[in-house]
Amino acid sequence: MRELPHLVYLQAFEAAARHLSFTRAAEELNCTQAAISQRVRALEQYFGRPLFRRQPSGLELSSVGKAYLPGITQALDMAEAATCGLTGRRERQGITISGPISFLNLWLAPRLPEFLAGNPGIAVQLNSSIWTDPNIDLADVSFAFEKRDLIPSEAIVLSHERLVLVGAGQHAERLGTKASLEDIPQIEIQGKYSLWDMWSDGMGVPRRSGLPVLRVDTAISALDLAAVGAGLTVLYATYAEGYLSSGRIIAPLGPGIAVPHVLSMSRHAKRKETEAVRIFTNWVSDLFSA
Repeated sequence: MRELPHLVYLQAFEAAARHLSFTRAAEELNCTQAAISQRVRALEQYFGRPLFRRQPSGLELSSVGKAYLPGITQALDMAEAATCGLTGRRERQGITISGPISFLNLWLAPRLPEFLAGNPGIAVQLNSSIWTDPNIDLADVSFAFEKRDLIPSEAIVLSHERLVLVGAGQHAERLGTKASLEDIPQIEIQGKYSLWDMWSDGMGVPRRSGLPVLRVDTAISALDLAAVGAGLTVLYATYAEGYLSSGRIIAPLGPGIAVPHVLSMSRHAKRKETEAVRIFTNWVSDLFSA
């Protein structure tokens, strides 16, 4: 007879350790937070040592918990694989993706049907953000535009960004050669960085101070306004791809300037790296390397 704690105790520990949250473990296992806490405490009593440190800011694994977790995760993964193999079923996997709303809508959304068609066993949830990302702790995979030296070392750099000036014909055609922007309406995307100033300085195209500016909070709004003739806007080239290729806008001064910003993709280190996550991150990396 094997000397093992109850399976429900092991499941509660593994889920709580993966999420570092009793609440999220309870959501995953479809039980109450109190039940998760009780099961973990029962397991700690079994060992006579704590598996977690309960901090005001949340849970942390103890040294015992860190040593115990890999073996339990592997054992549960093997049990799941054996069960699915015997039943001939593959459980539907889910992946939660977090990123700027403009990236998810302008770049990912047009390509996502292809991914879903090729991977019918994977369900996708998109959590979008503006400026800062409140959903990053809930995501399996997250995207960000940031200066190269500010992204995590383990993040995957997908592209080195450029800033490009775009607009509809009636405004953009007036800038067929380098000229000032004194008389053309400007649409500014609010955020951490002043993209207009970075572009203007890099291109050597002056911006008159005090010019009325239309300010928006997403590149989606800026592109839609530019496309209907509300003015010119400056944004990351990755965001402009679809509108430029469809002819809704043009880039009168060419491909713009390189900036020290990158688009990065990160996997949440504290969440389980599932097959769905590996398939998705490889698919995205392949698209950018093509």
